[in-house]
Amino acid sequence: MRLLLALPALLVLSACSEQQMCISRATQDLRTVRGFATEAEGNLARGYALVETQVVDYERVQCGTTSEGATKYCRVPVRDTVLKRKSIDLDAEAAKLSVLRQKESALALKADASILACQKAYPS
Repeated sequence: MRLLLALPALLVLSACSEQQMCISRATQDLRTVRGFATEAEGNLARGYALVETQVVDYERVQCGTTSEGATKYCRVPVRDTVLKRKSIDLDAEAAKLSVLRQKESALALKADASILACQKAYPS
């Protein structure tokens, strides 16, 4: 049974070459920093941040009948994720973006060297 569950994951991994996996590992930090920088840019453009929040609402659903044959309804919790606006310090966000851009430049240089090393180690 476990083998059947692991099979799709193995098929996905086997579709990637050693070179692609090496490059993915080598650029993981760069992709993360770029994501944070993109988020900070969006926050600055909007003037506020968007934060994911979990909310619970209740839905009325039919859940059986009473002994007299009348329909019985129950309240069922329904969880959802919503985006809420959050105020931010725009100066601090701009400073954060500046630091992220500097870090991105450093990581890009490191990633370029790592990509070349991956291409040499695992030629396609």
